Amino acid sequence: MKHLLFLLTTFALLAPSCKKPADSGTVTPPIITTRWVNTDHLLGTLYQPVKMAATGVEVGTVWIYAEPNASGSFKLVADSDEGFTCVDDVARAGLFLLRESDLATSPDKVNKLRLMTNFVLQMQSSTGDAGAGYFYNFLWPDKTVNTTFRTSQNVADWWSWRALWLLSEAGPYFAKTDAAFASQIQTAVGRLVTNMVRDFGAKPKDANSIQGVAVPKWLPYGSGSDQAAIMLLGLNNVYAQTRTVPVLALMEKLADGILLMQKGDAQRFPYGAFLSFENSWHAYGNDQSYALLTVGKALNKPDWVAAARREVENFYPYLMKEGFLESFEIRQSGELFTEVKRSKFSQIAYGLRPMIWATLALYEQTKDPKLLEQASQLTRWFLKNNTANALMYDRATGRGYDGISSATSVSRNAGAESTIEALLAVQMAEKHGVKLD
Repeated sequence: MKHLLFLLTTFALLAPSCKKPADSGTVTPPIITTRWVNTDHLLGTLYQPVKMAATGVEVGTVWIYAEPNASGSFKLVADSDEGFTCVDDVARAGLFLLRESDLATSPDKVNKLRLMTNFVLQMQSSTGDAGAGYFYNFLWPDKTVNTTFRTSQNVADWWSWRALWLLSEAGPYFAKTDAAFASQIQTAVGRLVTNMVRDFGAKPKDANSIQGVAVPKWLPYGSGSDQAAIMLLGLNNVYAQTRTVPVLALMEKLADGILLMQKGDAQRFPYGAFLSFENSWHAYGNDQSYALLTVGKALNKPDWVAAARREVENFYPYLMKEGFLESFEIRQSGELFTEVKRSKFSQIAYGLRPMIWATLALYEQTKDPKLLEQASQLTRWFLKNNTANALMYDRATGRGYDGISSATSVSRNAGAESTIEALLAVQMAEKHGVKLD
C-alpha cells in the first residue's frame, strides 16, 4: 500500500499522596494517574462515523491521511487511487480499543469499537468470484467500496488478515453483551478461515532459493512471513475458540514457513532476523517474533519461542546500534550471509511497534529486566531517541507522525497508521510499566 503510518507507547505515572490518620481510621486519597496514551487525535480528529452507500449501515472509519494546516490543526485528505479509509487501519484501531484499560467504563470507546467492527464486517465480499469471503480494503469518499484498486481487492492479502485479527478478538468481547452481533462476527470469521484453509492448507512445503537464500513457497506470495505472522495471530484466536484440526494444521504450517525465514544467529549476521519476503528484511509489519512468542506459548511450542528469542535478543540490539534501518537484502554463500543492499530510511512507527511488542512479550515469559530496558530504548524512538532527534509521538495531542526520511527530514503528517501504531506501542509499554520520562 502507499501508506505506512504510525503509533506509540504509554506509561502511567503514579503520584503518591499522603495518608492522613484520623480517629475514625485511615483515609486513602485517590491515586492520580497521567497516561502516555492520548486518544484525542485518533478518536477526535481521524475517527468519523459514516453510512455505507449500498446498505445505509452506520460504521466507524478512520481517515488514512491527515496533513497539518498553517493554523496547526489537521485537514483530512483522501487518495485518488485508494479512498479515505481502509480495513488495514480501522482493524488496528479496533485492536487498540480492545486493549484499552478503561474500555469497560467508557461507553464512547465501546460504541466506536462496535462501529469500527461493523465497518470491517461490511467490507467482506459476499458474492461471485473466488475472492468471496475475503475483504475489500478501501472506501471511497462517496461511501462506496473500492473493489478494483490492487490494494483493495478481495484477495488473500494484508487487509483480510488484519480483519481476522480484529474480528477474532471482537467476537468474544461482544458475545458478553450482544449475542446477535457476536454471531454475525463468528459467521464472517468462519467464511474467511474456510478460504484460508482452502488456499494455503494444501500447498506443498517446497522451498525456493533467492541469491542462495532458502525461502518457503507456501506462505502468502510464496515467502511473505510478515503476512503469515498476522495470519497466525488471528488463527490462534480462532483455534482457542474452536479447537479445529485444520486450523491447527494451518498454524503449524505457517509457523514452519516463518521459521525457515530466520537467518543468522547470535554470532552471525543477520543475527536471527526473520526475513520479510524472499531475501529481504523490512522493519514495517515484522511481527514474526511477537506471533511466535504469543502462539508458541499458547500451543506449547518451545522451538517457536526459542526462535523468536534469538531475534529479540540479538537482532534488535544490532538494529539499535545501527540507529535503526528500514530494510536490507542478503545473499548466502555456504554458511555466510552477506548484506547486498541497505536502506536506513524511512523509519516509521509501524517499524518500531512490532519490536516493542515482541520484546515485552518475551519479558512476560522470562521476567528478564534487560528486556524492559530494551523496550524502553525502543519506545524512546518516538521521544526523540532517533537519528533526526524528532518527536514522533506527541503525548499532548496523541498524534503519531508519519516518518523520518533522513537525519534532517521528518514528515509532520499524522495519519491513521502512524497514530495507531504509535498508540499501540505506547499502550503496551504503559501496561508493562516501561519508564518513558
